[in-house]
Amino acid sequence: MVYLSDMKLSALIFLILFFGTAIDLNAQHLDQMTKQVYPPFDLKKDIDLVQTTLEKEHPNLYLYISKKKLDYKFDSLRKTIDKPITPIALYVKLLSVMSTIGDGHLRVELDYSKLTPQDIAFLKKPSLQHPIYQFGYHVNGKRLFIARNSTADSTIKKGTEIISINEVPATRLIDSLYSYITSDGYNTTYKRYLMNNADLFAERYRFLFPEKGPLNILLNSSGNSRKIKLEARLEKGFDSIGIKLPPTTEYRTLTADQNVAYLKLRTFGNEPNFVGYEGIFADIEKHKPKNLVIDLRGNTGGELIWAARIYSHLLDMPRYFFKLPDEIRQQKKLYNDPKIRNWVDNKPISEYQMIQPYSFTFKGKIYVLIDGGTFSSSSILAANLKNLKNVTLVGEETGGSKNIVTAGAHKNITLPQSKLLLKYGYVPAYYGDITNIDGRGVMPDVPITYQIEDYLAGKDLELDWVLQDIKKNANPNN
Repeated sequence: MVYLSDMKLSALIFLILFFGTAIDLNAQHLDQMTKQVYPPFDLKKDIDLVQTTLEKEHPNLYLYISKKKLDYKFDSLRKTIDKPITPIALYVKLLSVMSTIGDGHLRVELDYSKLTPQDIAFLKKPSLQHPIYQFGYHVNGKRLFIARNSTADSTIKKGTEIISINEVPATRLIDSLYSYITSDGYNTTYKRYLMNNADLFAERYRFLFPEKGPLNILLNSSGNSRKIKLEARLEKGFDSIGIKLPPTTEYRTLTADQNVAYLKLRTFGNEPNFVGYEGIFADIEKHKPKNLVIDLRGNTGGELIWAARIYSHLLDMPRYFFKLPDEIRQQKKLYNDPKIRNWVDNKPISEYQMIQPYSFTFKGKIYVLIDGGTFSSSSILAANLKNLKNVTLVGEETGGSKNIVTAGAHKNITLPQSKLLLKYGYVPAYYGDITNIDGRGVMPDVPITYQIEDYLAGKDLELDWVLQDIKKNANPNN
């Protein structure tokens, strides 16, 4: 089974809380990762292993950065380790190199399987947390706003702009923190999505400024500036009990006449007992709506088979999901790479599955909603749907690459000294206009841009545009 998935929500939540805590001797693995220091010689062995592994196995390692530049970055990283540091400190340093490679599936992370019962029990206890976590954050362009206020000062309203933190302008902070998040190619919408929807602004800020000293924050609201000071404070620990994730799929009609069907696909990482989409499309066949809205916003991927199943319900004719070996051989920029050439030459066409139209396929107007959270298999689906004549893509550039993904199969390697996990894909998949490898996502036919006022008002500008377009087409004279 092929997986093209992003970080698991539970792991991400855990990571956020983990970096907000102060570890004591009751936490075993966490204590080892955050307090135990290792000599530079040992940690440089881990860096060597990361570099040699990627050089040997990553098929698109130099697609967005030259070998010379990447070698320089690894050499520079080694030079920064001139004294004993913790595995977490190495983790942060490795992130800054990983992000330059341009592979959103490539990452280094903690090995959560090594958490002991003592670790879990510790995380549930109240602990002194970094003050950065007292706000939730929303990045809009190069501006930073408060999305959630957990401080004792209720006068600080949602939507208040943060001008600077400890005299560092928000614009510079955003640029700096982006360099600690991996994404495909030169794409930035995926990074912004993670900043806004996975609390990565706070987490990455904690990486760069780990001290729990007060934060002096300059705010601006309605043209009025004020300074506040946030102190570290005791917070309740994280407890996963009682957290219920929303269903992976939501289906409903949007209009009283049932002429607009809406299908929200939150993820393709479905549970083993997931029954599939046949019942949904059977209902669509029964009621025959003229329009179908497929919402891929925030869908960061999952199993490729489920993305292909959705595709099969929308096809006009049999199609492939990816470029065939003969097509790739014609692309010199790809085929001249020995690793890609070896993979292509040994990849029989029989392994490329042609997607057949399902017994019922929807032939009405299709609107596909996309954003920076549309990543991995979800982005591949969007790229395929863009080629269908009855499809209009609405939103913003997908976080996942339009042309190339390196993820079809994954490997995990435990770095022997730091015990960090290196995770990487080693099976490339090529789709789209691979003669022009620009490192960008799938572009919308109708671009939608949110202002902070739209966010505060809870507007859904993509869906609003779709409904207006349907209304206009239904009454062309109006």
